[in-house]
Amino acid sequence: MAAMIESTLSVHLLTLLQLRGVGLAAAVGLGALVGPSQVGARVAELLIGRNRHHPIWTMLASVSLLAAGISLLLASHAFIALALILYGAGNGIHTIARGALPLVLFDPQQYAVLMGKLATPSLIIQAAAPSIGALLLGMGGGYLVLTALALAATINVGLCACLVVAVRR
Repeated sequence: MAAMIESTLSVHLLTLLQLRGVGLAAAVGLGALVGPSQVGARVAELLIGRNRHHPIWTMLASVSLLAAGISLLLASHAFIALALILYGAGNGIHTIARGALPLVLFDPQQYAVLMGKLATPSLIIQAAAPSIGALLLGMGGGYLVLTALALAATINVGLCACLVVAVRR
């Protein structure tokens, strides 16, 4: 689900911000917070988390940050900058968790094959998500898109929490 969320927001972020009343120049400036947040979170994970915890915790942190960022973006105009920083941080460490988690959950000898199998549905979703986002924009505007993304992000946190429980057994 994170791939769908990330793909949709990467294409529609400026439009969604403008529909929230943010001018184009300010929307571009706010959107520019995402990239440095991604890098900052990756550096923090490298310095703080490397080899200190199971990658499931990195995944849970990433999907939680994504959900918090999108929920804040939906909830209040006053927290747009914070929302995009949280979203960017979640997106940044998600790239780490997405590669590290299968390596510890499954046979390392099968890692390449497994990653190929996991990539196919993710790439299909990434390709379809912007068009679905555009359809939702046309049907109900930015609020509908952000609500759908917040719902998907919340479901993603729940699924990851179930995985945490399964890993701990």
